Amino acid sequence: MLGIPRDKWPIAIVMVAVLAFALTLLQRRFDDTDAKKGITAAMSWKPAGRESVFDAISKRGEGDPLCVGNVVSQLMGDVDVRCSTPAKPQIEYEFRVLLDGRKPPRAANDAAQQLVAGLH
Repeated sequence: MLGIPRDKWPIAIVMVAVLAFALTLLQRRFDDTDAKKGITAAMSWKPAGRESVFDAISKRGEGDPLCVGNVVSQLMGDVDVRCSTPAKPQIEYEFRVLLDGRKPPRAANDAAQQLVAGLH
C-alpha cells in the first residue's frame, strides 16, 4: 500500500505522528505570537491621537488590564482581544485587531466603545 513495505508501516506511522505533533506545536507558537501582537496593538491604539487604550483603562484606578488574545482567523490575521481589570473583572473590553496594520483596532463591545469615546 502506497509503496511502503508491510514491515516499514510502524516506522511510517510514527513519522507521520511526529510530524503532526511538530506542526501542531509550531502552529500553537504562531497563534501565541499573533495573540500577543494583537494585545499589543489594541493596548497601544490611540484613537484620539493622545492617549492609548492602556492608559485610559489604567487611569480608572482598577489595576492594570489583564488581556487575552484569541486568533479568530489565521489567514486574515484577525485577533479578538478581551481585557478586564482586577477590580472589575465583570466589565470586559473587547477589541478586534487585524494584524496587517491597514486598519486600526476597533472596539467590539459597548464597554470598549464607551472607553474609546471618552478618550481625549
